[in-house]
Amino acid sequence: MEPKETKIGIETSSEGAEEVDVEFPWADHLGGDRYQLKNFPFYAYGVSFNDIVEAHPKYDDDPYPYLTKVLEKSGHRTLRIMLDESIKDSKRSVSILDRLSSMDCGYEGMGGKRYFVINVQPQCDFDAVRDYLNHENVQWEYADPTYDQIHAQNT
Repeated sequence: MEPKETKIGIETSSEGAEEVDVEFPWADHLGGDRYQLKNFPFYAYGVSFNDIVEAHPKYDDDPYPYLTKVLEKSGHRTLRIMLDESIKDSKRSVSILDRLSSMDCGYEGMGGKRYFVINVQPQCDFDAVRDYLNHENVQWEYADPTYDQIHAQNT
């Protein structure tokens, strides 16, 4: 039987923020409270494409389950980048994404085509991707693993 595709809620908030934002990526329902993410997370930290997560209904008036914990990491990792110029206006921006693709990364863009979530697949050289972004002076951030997780590993 094919897994049923649905959306799950992932709550995100900034430190000290009063409001909580919610992202709704697609996921395959694997049965019970288990789901496998099928989108690249744009805002959530600590989760990546194909991770298996636990999610439960949270609000009476909301049909979607909400992520409670990651059960199994997929080996995919997530970075986010902000390009200096839109891919609509800049050959350099397009070439950066082309190079990431040639390194076996996937990506999705949003808004004015400057903000992208980068899916670093298991076979990709994560350090090489990071080094390339630094070399090109691209604004980027760790999303999964997070900055804190990376630096905790290095101490």
